[in-house]
Amino acid sequence: MVEERTAELTRINKSLQTEITERQRIEEALRESEQQFRAAFHQAAVGIAHVAIDGNWLLVNQKLCDILGYTLEELQLLTFQDITHSDDLNTNLKYVEQILADNIQTYAMEKRYFRKDNSLVWVNLTVSLMREPNGEPKYFISVVEDINERKAAQRERKQWEEQIQASLLEKEVLLKEIYHRVKNNLQVISSLLNLQSAYIKDKEDLVIFQQSQQRIASMALVHEKLYQSQDLARINLGEYIQDLVASLFTAYEVNEDAIALTINAEDGIFIGLDTAIPCSLIIHELVSNSLKYAFPKDSHGAINIEIKKIINNNLMLIVSDNGIGLPANFDFNKLASLGWELVDALTHQLAGSINITGSTGVECQLTFPLT
Repeated sequence: MVEERTAELTRINKSLQTEITERQRIEEALRESEQQFRAAFHQAAVGIAHVAIDGNWLLVNQKLCDILGYTLEELQLLTFQDITHSDDLNTNLKYVEQILADNIQTYAMEKRYFRKDNSLVWVNLTVSLMREPNGEPKYFISVVEDINERKAAQRERKQWEEQIQASLLEKEVLLKEIYHRVKNNLQVISSLLNLQSAYIKDKEDLVIFQQSQQRIASMALVHEKLYQSQDLARINLGEYIQDLVASLFTAYEVNEDAIALTINAEDGIFIGLDTAIPCSLIIHELVSNSLKYAFPKDSHGAINIEIKKIINNNLMLIVSDNGIGLPANFDFNKLASLGWELVDALTHQLAGSINITGSTGVECQLTFPLT
């Protein structure tokens, strides 16, 4: 019995020794884990805190003290409500209510804290809730990231963007004023030509003055369209053609019942000033020629204008009429006419090409790049 008892005690002793060794290993692992936690807690690059349910600071790391400018002892005498900016407090408390009610597991928000020196610091706050085994709330774990520099950079960027916007608005107003003044000056020149034409006796000279007046009016119309445009750098070509041809019909006192006008302009074609001026003068010359020469007195007919995009980002402008057509020996390149010389020069200015046919009526096809 003694031997059996001794053997049993030996087994129990070995079991206890094994249990003691295991407990020592677990305790060592817990101490190591706690040391790692404390090291991570206190050496973290962000502020970390345990916060009581009522808002008191229970445990904070050094980084949070640095962010807020308080010592641990000073913070433990305060609540998070005491140092939260009033504009952010209601939002923060609503999140607290939701997490306590178990409606959310965690929340994050940007808010402002008052530092010890009463200055404001922007932080990104992330909060989760620790609970007791029975589910009762225990304390909050708060992670606080200092985003003051980021906010300052955002404010500077916003101010810079506002300055840029103000500068752009100022330049926009100035550009609109320039367009408006150029249009007015061109209209003054047109009016002067109109006044001067009253003293001209020679009919050919009078025609020259009137044609110059109309060309100036077509350029003034470009600046008026730019002044009215939202873009300020481009005009809608279709709308411009409508207004330009309407003004020509008025200037030539065209009977709309006698000469029908059709304009087919593809939507969304916008051109800048450098293209609009020569294009406007070309359209002016081509439509004027149709109105002056295509239809003898009291004859009826039609003028068609088409503008469309074609391959390689080019535009094609077609001005045609069903009038009497061109003479049999017509040669565009040998004509001694200011109007045709203008068309030729402006076509080269647009880096385009023009093709004129006139066996039945006249059709002018102008092709140029859309820049």
